[in-house]
Amino acid sequence: MIRVLVVEDSPTWAKKLTFLLESDGEIKVVGRATNGRQAVEMAADLRPDLITMDVVIPDMDGLEATRRIMAANPTPIIIISASENELAYNLVFTAMQAGALDVMNKSMVDDDAWKQELLTKVKTLAKVRPREAGD
Repeated sequence: MIRVLVVEDSPTWAKKLTFLLESDGEIKVVGRATNGRQAVEMAADLRPDLITMDVVIPDMDGLEATRRIMAANPTPIIIISASENELAYNLVFTAMQAGALDVMNKSMVDDDAWKQELLTKVKTLAKVRPREAGD
């Protein structure tokens, strides 16, 4: 079972992502964080196999939360963002520098190909074991 932490401040988007992820019997959403600080804490407490991370969230943006999670508890992270501006190349490079493994546009969530792509990425990237600091 792949254990996923969903970081999303919108209850509607969080429910959509949870429903989509759990539609695959190999994936279980083990928690939902609604802000960056909560994401960092829950990543440490829950030790999920993978995290889906929104960028624009309260307290601490998703990129800073990603940096902190990768420093303290390295975990595969997929950035899922809705804003067209955020999905510019700048975001992709910044997200990768922060430690994310991929970036997806959540405005495509209702597209069947996007759903399949997300499930495939979750299953593949959950197997990645990020190196601990100093490794």
